[in-house]
Amino acid sequence: MQLASLTRLCAVLVLPLATGCLHQQRPYTFTAPQGAEAPIDTLVRTLAAEGVQPAVVAPELGIVHTRWDNQGICYMPDSTEGSLLRRFTASVAPTVSSGSTVSLRADVQCCHAHQVSPDGANVSGTCATLANIYEAHQREVDQLGTALQNAMVRSAQ
Repeated sequence: MQLASLTRLCAVLVLPLATGCLHQQRPYTFTAPQGAEAPIDTLVRTLAAEGVQPAVVAPELGIVHTRWDNQGICYMPDSTEGSLLRRFTASVAPTVSSGSTVSLRADVQCCHAHQVSPDGANVSGTCATLANIYEAHQREVDQLGTALQNAMVRSAQ
C-alpha cells in the first residue's frame, strides 16, 4: 500500500473516532431578555472571553462571524486532501416583546490550497461547504451557545 493511501486510510478511520460521526447541525437558539448593553456587544464580549475572536461584526445586520480556524484535515469531493475550516456565526434579532432571539451555528468548509485573510474574516481558494458537522463541533456549538445565553441573562440582571 502506498504511503499516501495509508495516510488517507488512517485519517478516515481515526478522525471519526476522535470527533464522532457526521450529522446535520442543530443551531443553538434561545430568547434573551433585554440587557443593559446592546445584545451584539454582549455577544462580541462573550465570544472573545470564550476564546473565539470575532472577525466580522455587523451591528446593523445583527451578525457576528468569528475567525476561520483550521480544525484538521478533510477530503474534497474529488478526494484531494484539504483543511477543515470552521467559524461560528451568531445572529441576534429583536423580538416582539422586549428581548432578542439569538442563534449560533458553525460554518464548516473543506478547503484545498486555501489562504485565510490576516484578520481571519475571509477564505480564498477552492472550498466545499459541508452540510453536516462532526459531533465534537456540535458540542462546541452547544457549549458556546450556553455561554452566550448565560451572558445575555447576566447582562439583563
